[in-house]
Amino acid sequence: MDCMPSSRPSEIRASDAERERVVTFLRDHALAGRLDSDELEERIGLAYSARYVGDLERLIRDLPRRDVPAPHRRRPPRRQRNHQPTPALILAGVALLFITGVPMIILAALLAVVAVVVGLSFVLGPFLLVALVILHRRRRPPVRWG
Repeated sequence: MDCMPSSRPSEIRASDAERERVVTFLRDHALAGRLDSDELEERIGLAYSARYVGDLERLIRDLPRRDVPAPHRRRPPRRQRNHQPTPALILAGVALLFITGVPMIILAALLAVVAVVVGLSFVLGPFLLVALVILHRRRRPPVRWG
């Protein structure tokens, strides 16, 4: 008996996981209408009794496959990029920070103040309105001497 693995993939023993994948594949194609129920049951029985990968391949070779992997091609090695900033880029960033940083801080502070005032007016506005109405109603007409 030879201890070397077979060079032909069809003579490799099938695993339980491979059998289950073929059964799932067959059921999907039966749902798509490519296999009738009798043919599905027959192929499922053959899949569970298959010993070799070639037996499983024969059960599904007439059905279209979506996930057929492309032949393995060696990818060219990726070019390494230098992600370190240059001194000119650092200098430009510092200059931009000084040029726009101070006005942006002032603008952000002003926007924060406006946001607080608008927010407080929504919260306290109705209370102030009710207080003004109450004060207006409580005012007594001037006394006339006559």
